[in-house]
Amino acid sequence: MTADADNTLLGNLSSIASVDRGLAERIAWPCSSEHVGRADDGRWMYRIHRTWHTLSVDDAVVDALLADYDPLKPVLLVGLGAGEVLAEVLRRSPSAAVWAFERDPWLLRTTMSHTIWGRHIREGTLRFLLTTDIVDLIEDVGVPEQVIRHPFLSGVYRLEEALLRDGVGERKALMALGGLFVDDVADALRNEGLTPLPWDQRGWSAEELERSVRITGAEVAVSINYVHGLAEACADYGVPLRVWEIDPSTDDLAPLQDANRVGANVRVGTWRQAHVEVFADAGFPDVVHLPLAANPERRHPVELTTEEAAKYEADVVFVGASMVGQGLAFRRKLIAAHMLARGGDPTKAVEEAEEAIDAVLSAQRDDFSVYRVPELLAEALPTLAGDIMNPAVQQALDGARPDALLGEMAAADKRITYVANLGQVAIHVWGDEGWMHAEEYGVVVRGPAGHGPELTKIYSRPAIHLDIGRIYQSDIVTMRVFDVLACGGFCLAEWSPELEDLFEVGVELDCYRTLEEMLEKAGHWLEQGPEARAEVGRRGRERILKDHTIRQRVQRLLAL
Repeated sequence: MTADADNTLLGNLSSIASVDRGLAERIAWPCSSEHVGRADDGRWMYRIHRTWHTLSVDDAVVDALLADYDPLKPVLLVGLGAGEVLAEVLRRSPSAAVWAFERDPWLLRTTMSHTIWGRHIREGTLRFLLTTDIVDLIEDVGVPEQVIRHPFLSGVYRLEEALLRDGVGERKALMALGGLFVDDVADALRNEGLTPLPWDQRGWSAEELERSVRITGAEVAVSINYVHGLAEACADYGVPLRVWEIDPSTDDLAPLQDANRVGANVRVGTWRQAHVEVFADAGFPDVVHLPLAANPERRHPVELTTEEAAKYEADVVFVGASMVGQGLAFRRKLIAAHMLARGGDPTKAVEEAEEAIDAVLSAQRDDFSVYRVPELLAEALPTLAGDIMNPAVQQALDGARPDALLGEMAAADKRITYVANLGQVAIHVWGDEGWMHAEEYGVVVRGPAGHGPELTKIYSRPAIHLDIGRIYQSDIVTMRVFDVLACGGFCLAEWSPELEDLFEVGVELDCYRTLEEMLEKAGHWLEQGPEARAEVGRRGRERILKDHTIRQRVQRLLAL
């Protein structure tokens, strides 16, 4: 922040402290700021995962948001962003009650760094709500007649939208943010009689996290994937923790501290059977195998319009990341780590690392059905094999295991190879820009699909929906399989023992074990036609509804 921004922020905090000292202190608590930035043209930006989105709102959008606004009635603003909407509301409503909610402490600071709101704050016409304060508003005052939503953040703050729509029940659960399943698990919690409240373990201070436990009286905290230290923190906060691990991690699981005390407070469900033992070895006493699943309320067959049917027309489809950009970033990390571990001539070190990485990927490429990266890395680049004790090397790797980073690169290599081979039947791919490398082989790149309604429309088509798992976790059934089947789509999945445990292969979906078998099966099901594929997809959806819904998984996770 500039000196002027700092002074503006301090002025607003001083005004808030005069009416609510506790809130002023909370706003000043340490919090994450890496997800907010400013573009070269001055626009404020907000990062979700690896993508930056525009936060700034121009005058035309502000006017559209306030088209039906009555300046004489109380109003709730949901999501402040850079503060443009708040500024215009206060200009039009110098004396009406305004509640300004912002989940993100750093965004609230950003808003308070632009304009002095002192008079409105001191007079009580402007009241800021932070993190879970919106619960107090709903329970104590109710939802104001007028609610104005930030055009971008309204799509991010979906848990709050549900609170405004459904109210707050007596039983509450804290829903840790940041995972793909958050909205689906939140829906399942509501079905179990729990009101899910946002709980940002990465963006809020430890003090804010603890306060939200105490103030809301939540009876459980639920997290998608495990974050180091979360079990210990929840034990300290006095709230039981339930974790559903659904994604691979490039770092090792840290042992529980004070396992006897902490372990009794946490239950873990993991999508990989092999990880049950990993968690147990780290001191977690209550771990169950909990495969992925689908939310049939979000993923279901949809009738497409004529225009939509033409838009998504394809006989063979793959939806997913190419992992190319991630692989390049991991390559740079591995090279930097080897340079530090080896020392000496940096040019020589780079050459060694490049040669070793290429050798490992080439050897793995000879047979994608058997994962060999760890042993190949130990042979090709022993400086990065085993435990890395050098702190500088650990820092270069951001705590990740070298074999895990190289495993992600091999996974990208496999995915590109498999899809490129289906270019001969003009496979259509929805995903990131990395897929452009496969266009020369006949692959049709359709751009991003996201995880929303468009994905449901794609999966509802009677195409061959290909599943390609990561090479290092061939023992699981991916989320893609559950989503395709929930939409009634036909899935050609990679074989694993778990696939046969969860589904009837050949009846509810089909599978392949090698690249050659994948090409053969794709040709077979193209010949069978869309009607035959649709019948298999129908049976697959029946199995999802019977045995593999997210609600069923959450029920098991919550059960003691």
